Amino acid sequence: MRGLRVRNYIYCDRKKNRPPRPGRRLTGILVLALAGVILLELGLMARELKSRYGAAPGAPVVEVRSASASGPAPPAAGPELGKKDLAELIGARDLPADEQRLFSVTDRRGNHLYVRTTILPELQALGDSWVKGSRAHQAALVLLDPDSGEVLTLAGYSENEGDPHPALAGSFPAASLFKIVTAAAAVEKAELSADSRLAYDGGKHTLFKNNVAKEADEGRRATTLRESFADSINSVFGKLGASTLGSGELADFAARFGFNHEIDFEMPVEASSFSVDDDDAFHLAELASGYNRATKVSPLHGALMAAAVAAGGNVYDPSLVREVFDRENRIYYQAGRSGGRQVISPATAGELSRLMLSAVEEGTGRRTFGNASAHPVLSRLLIGGKSGTINNDLGQKVDWFVAWAQPRPGEACPDRLALSAVVVHSGATRTTSQRLVRDALDAYYRERLDAGNSPTSKPGGAAFSGRMGYNGDD
Repeated sequence: MRGLRVRNYIYCDRKKNRPPRPGRRLTGILVLALAGVILLELGLMARELKSRYGAAPGAPVVEVRSASASGPAPPAAGPELGKKDLAELIGARDLPADEQRLFSVTDRRGNHLYVRTTILPELQALGDSWVKGSRAHQAALVLLDPDSGEVLTLAGYSENEGDPHPALAGSFPAASLFKIVTAAAAVEKAELSADSRLAYDGGKHTLFKNNVAKEADEGRRATTLRESFADSINSVFGKLGASTLGSGELADFAARFGFNHEIDFEMPVEASSFSVDDDDAFHLAELASGYNRATKVSPLHGALMAAAVAAGGNVYDPSLVREVFDRENRIYYQAGRSGGRQVISPATAGELSRLMLSAVEEGTGRRTFGNASAHPVLSRLLIGGKSGTINNDLGQKVDWFVAWAQPRPGEACPDRLALSAVVVHSGATRTTSQRLVRDALDAYYRERLDAGNSPTSKPGGAAFSGRMGYNGDD
């Protein structure tokens, strides 16, 4: 050390030959301490901003605040966007599956905008991996909150890159999912209950003209509405459509459940389709039982059908986007919760809940959910569902399952879910629609049941005859 000499391990000023003044040392210590405090505060601020906005490159580092009487003034508003505008801007894209929940778009004026979503990143990542690893021609999984319409997972895969997003495509034959609509009409208009006695002829999963020639209470085999829904007996539902309900009621309840209507959503969704060509009894039987390829539905719509049952007959428009803002924190869009629309009465929804519970516990869902009572997570849930299976026009098997779930009474977690899954395959798939739903329920509730709350917790055609490519399910 040139210019300095050591004396008792203390640096001394060689020129004055004495230790530095204590005041200098104290000032240096204070400066270092102050610098440490500033760095610590900056670190805390960075962590807080990351928790709010994530680490997206170029993401704004400001907090979005809403207006309040006592708080600071709200950020300036940008040009107002609606859901249709967002659907055009966002398009049918894969959604981010990391903690930021943000992605960026550019509007017509060239503004760089940030979209904050309702997606749960960990579930989205799992859903993406499941459908992409399914070895199916197409697969999709949708999870949403039935009490708000917020979409939590929207995963889709197609082997053809040019296909529409599978979760939003309205090209999948609805199959026996339509039995939910028929059952709702039978309960609400024909005053049936889950325990109403019915009769049928023929097999459970086929449909022939002579199976629907008699009235709903006539036939060699006796059953109930609950048992026929659980086992998806086509003849029972065919007779309900042909002799009890008729074309008018089927069309009315299909419209109530959203068929032939656009879904108001921030991504483009193909409308589900239902049509009555004539009043021929067998044609009505095919429609009512779902035994046709003409009635079609999207996976997002399937989740909304289950949500209607879970929410007491009330359906909220699905929502994916919480807000859209730019780098100056100007708000272009903020989601607002609508009051929803009542599609069926609460009493009808209650009966449908019983039907869907039976389908999972005793019917077509028992092979996948039959051991739920011994499962550490599923045993603590009430799960209702409806399966559907049919071959499409290409001879591929379309495998459906829609469901709702909620914790059993006594559980601290209040979260309810509506789910929909479809898998289109030719026999070599690694998964099924029911397995997708089961795995999603396990992943969602595993920690939330013990935590008691979560980020989403709430406070307080042509007529066909003979076999249609069914494979023993329904």
